[in-house]
Amino acid sequence: MNKLKDMNLLCKVVEKGNFAQAAKSLNVTPAIVGRRITALEDSLGFLLFNRSTRQMQLTNAGKEYYQGAKKIIDDVIELEDGLKTDNQVNPSGIIRISAPDGLGSDFLVRAIKDFKQDYPNIQFSLHLDNRPIDLIENDIDLTFRLSVGLEDSSYVVSKLTETTFGLFASAQYLKNHGAPKSLEELKNHDCIHMGESRYGDYWTIMRDGEIINYRQDWSLIVSNSESMIQAISSDMGIALMPMLFINQHITPNNLVQIKGISDFPNIGVYALFPTKNHLPYRLRLFLDFIKEWFKSNQ
Repeated sequence: MNKLKDMNLLCKVVEKGNFAQAAKSLNVTPAIVGRRITALEDSLGFLLFNRSTRQMQLTNAGKEYYQGAKKIIDDVIELEDGLKTDNQVNPSGIIRISAPDGLGSDFLVRAIKDFKQDYPNIQFSLHLDNRPIDLIENDIDLTFRLSVGLEDSSYVVSKLTETTFGLFASAQYLKNHGAPKSLEELKNHDCIHMGESRYGDYWTIMRDGEIINYRQDWSLIVSNSESMIQAISSDMGIALMPMLFINQHITPNNLVQIKGISDFPNIGVYALFPTKNHLPYRLRLFLDFIKEWFKSNQ
């Protein structure tokens, strides 16, 4: 029995949900799939699946074996892909990226466009979400995060640049309500908060050189940067945003930065990817590119 092939078969069954769909993807019969899974169980000495006439579920041992088998299969694929693609004139394949929505259209879409001019056969899947996600569980090759202090991680981390926060409102809002001069005055204003922020229901600010959490009754809570900018532009209140996301929107007649209320910590912009021995060549190409791209596109 070829153990690597049977590990791959197991992964297909788990990912497709049943023997029939796994068999279809591998161009074999469901009976063959069933026999090979049974033979694998016999060789291991434990059940991988609990089967009934209506459904099948992984056993606890099956879950652990699947996770290990999946890692082995992925490592083999990446090793072969890296060696093969290194020697190709036109590297190909897909890069799956996760990032905060504020890095989407203003940065990553433009970066991908520039990158694809040199590597047109490399494809991208861009998932925009302001919450950190598990890269392994969600099959993500690369993620971008903004963080004041990046938590310990099992991922490989590369710092791309830094930015900071700022308080912003529309010129019309400040004309109607006046500009706050202190945190105490800020409490009398309509403040807008990013509800999906990884920092929870508070703003991260500095007072007397110390980072503190600032809270008040938010006038509006939104879930993405586009809605935040729209709300500020519509004279709805004051918002805290990374400078990187909003710089291009600041004009005397549109959005205004409110200064003098507080200092703000620096925010690192990081690229993270799973710890793997054999990084796909296409991903190495894009990582090298994006590091240089960020240096000249802020």
